[in-house]
Amino acid sequence: METSEKLIERTRPRLACEIYDQPTMEQQAWLLINSRDQIEHDRWEQEPSINARTALFEALTAKGHLSRIEFNEPPELTNQRTLQRLINGWADSLPDWEKQRRFSEIVEELTIHEVYEDIKAGLLPEDTIIITISNFPQGVSEQEATQNGYGVLNQKGMTRTTAFEDEFRVLEQASRSNSNDGSAERFFSAQGLVAEQGANQLLANQIIATKRDFPDGVVSIQQILDSYSGPNVIYGENRHQMDFNVPEYYELRDISAQRELQAESFIKILENYERQLNISYNAGHINYDQKLSALYIKRKELVAQICLLCPDYAKDAMGERSAEYIKQASYAMAAGNDSAGMQHMEMAVSVADSRAGAVCGGSGLESNDINNNSNSDVKLIYLEAKEERKNWKWARGVCVVKECPSRPVKTEVGPCSVCRNCQNIFDKGDTPKQIYKVLGFLDILFESLAEFNRKYDAEQAEKKANKSKLAA
Repeated sequence: METSEKLIERTRPRLACEIYDQPTMEQQAWLLINSRDQIEHDRWEQEPSINARTALFEALTAKGHLSRIEFNEPPELTNQRTLQRLINGWADSLPDWEKQRRFSEIVEELTIHEVYEDIKAGLLPEDTIIITISNFPQGVSEQEATQNGYGVLNQKGMTRTTAFEDEFRVLEQASRSNSNDGSAERFFSAQGLVAEQGANQLLANQIIATKRDFPDGVVSIQQILDSYSGPNVIYGENRHQMDFNVPEYYELRDISAQRELQAESFIKILENYERQLNISYNAGHINYDQKLSALYIKRKELVAQICLLCPDYAKDAMGERSAEYIKQASYAMAAGNDSAGMQHMEMAVSVADSRAGAVCGGSGLESNDINNNSNSDVKLIYLEAKEERKNWKWARGVCVVKECPSRPVKTEVGPCSVCRNCQNIFDKGDTPKQIYKVLGFLDILFESLAEFNRKYDAEQAEKKANKSKLAA
């Protein structure tokens, strides 16, 4: 390790391997892997909550979402638990490229704890941040990448930072598309850093920086990455494409937090479901693979339900073909036409793209995928989503009803992305199209009457003026 003077006087971002003994950390990582015993990660009380929030939104959002996790516990304990969780994710049956990536994440965790110890000892500034950039794995088949949890459709990547605020660990992670476009390599080069090349290698190169280098943390880094991708690029994609609904950088944190608050009831459902599975697992009623499989299926069901209540997620979470049916099912639900809604939902599930909505950690045993569910199961998913409407939070958005006079301006929308005015019309058994058509006719009629009155008043005023002139 460097002397304290060199650490404190550091004036630029540095690779972790320039500061810490990387070979020693790698040896420690192998020791942890080789000495691992039974899986115990479900002993962490906070983990089901973190898992639920992270897994659902990794499946729902392909880009332009920021996950923030605050670990309200001593960093030493967070380190122990995170290491245990990462080691539990190791399996000898994994393909070599995935084992390499998971090994890098174990070394990353060891690095994070070394940084914390140096901050505590006064060897690093309190505003130190650890940066990790993860690109989509290269040279891997679509099927293998999907099975291991990677977003094939948009070549999904992540940018994350770890910091310590009020002595607690805070992790922020932003998702981005087309991650293998060379922007990450240009980012390293611009910082004067020479890292191992390749999408599978960048993950093994942590950057030690400060908030003075990147004032807005992970948002600043993502904005810089986009600047290296070309003009009009945001979160790795062209901001001018049709139906592109992502927040601007300055509102990324707020919008992401609002999304998660809006879906809070679904997050709680998945969290409680994992807690129930943990009880069965600890009692020996199910094994670890069965637990992962059950979580995978439940997560897919909840993602489909969330898409029904907010169709904006559907394209990224279920694929383009499925999204069209989801929109129709959502509209039918808002209109109270459940028969049509269920039919559209069955079609949405049947044509869902298996490559969409991939989640970190993979899918476990997939023998009972939601796409293979019976019609009665899909109808149950639809009805459960309808029941959850009462818990769905209203938020700013564009009303999905094409005839809505509020479009394209954002207004307050609720379940199925319908505004209050349109939902009131549906609730009365009418359709917005008919009502707005009548209102439009009346508007024209009233405007014609008003124009007639204006002309009449002008004529009367002119006659009155002429009479006054004659009298004079």
